[in-house]
Amino acid sequence: MDFARQSAEARLVAAAHAREVADFARGIVGDVSSSATAADRIRAARRLRLLSLQVLNWTVRAEVLSGESWADLASALGRDEDAVREEFGAGTVQWAERNDADPNRADLSEAEAQALDDWYAAHAEEVLDPGHVAPVSALFTTPRETP
Repeated sequence: MDFARQSAEARLVAAAHAREVADFARGIVGDVSSSATAADRIRAARRLRLLSLQVLNWTVRAEVLSGESWADLASALGRDEDAVREEFGAGTVQWAERNDADPNRADLSEAEAQALDDWYAAHAEEVLDPGHVAPVSALFTTPRETP
């Protein structure tokens, strides 16, 4: 198995999750002055946290596949080395083996990477969502009914 290639594949998965986090977070910002319920806002924040954990998990998997030491990974995570090895060891290698065996994976990865490049280029400079020019400011400029 080509561990360098599989590490790159795991980084690609992490990047795709990061895009999802960014897009979802932008939705939260754009919705901050809406009439959503407290429960809706809390559920959205919880989902964002879970999406962010996927970025972390796939980043760790990529580092496992790149040969980073368990001690360094555990230190970066602020966790016990044995617990990190147990959580990420066998499952990461099994994923990489399945991924490596897929004859279409290289073409799919190239297309996914290009799509992420395009997404990054579109968002790297344009921070504001044109549909929500001042969503946070609306908290202070739009009259609200008080409960």
